[in-house]
Amino acid sequence: SSDFEGGKPNENSQFVNHPSHTLLKEKGFTFHGYNKFKMGCMRNRELNGKGNSQEMNTLYRFWSFFLRENFNKNMYRDFRKCAFEDAEEGGGRYGLECLFRFFSYGLEKKFRKSLFLHFQEDVLKDYETGHKYGLEKFWALMHYSKKKYDLEAPMTKLLEQF
Repeated sequence: SSDFEGGKPNENSQFVNHPSHTLLKEKGFTFHGYNKFKMGCMRNRELNGKGNSQEMNTLYRFWSFFLRENFNKNMYRDFRKCAFEDAEEGGGRYGLECLFRFFSYGLEKKFRKSLFLHFQEDVLKDYETGHKYGLEKFWALMHYSKKKYDLEAPMTKLLEQF
């Protein structure tokens, strides 16, 4: 069996005792635990360089899952900022991929207009640098969702190509 089933660590995994797993458990989240975990990840990122930290990848996974159910503006702002920094300055795309999954699955669960606008903006920005992962996640939200969304003109134009 794999360490991750459905994107979350399974109970027999080496990740069960990892701080990110504890924080995702029901009633396992504390800001003290989160801040300690985040600081460790940020230190690891500083040591290894933007886009090259496995601990940051764990933090990106945590943010992607946690924020879907427990939205927090500051956490989200950190997530988005770090993901773009890692991609632009370090070439690491994992943070952006987690961000796009957060948008796609999170917006289907609970629609937030501001996040939907950010999703479109971020997909366009990423597409302009030659990447399609965000566009694929956006397309999937549009295609599989039962909801009807009002798109910004640039996104409508881009989607017409596919």
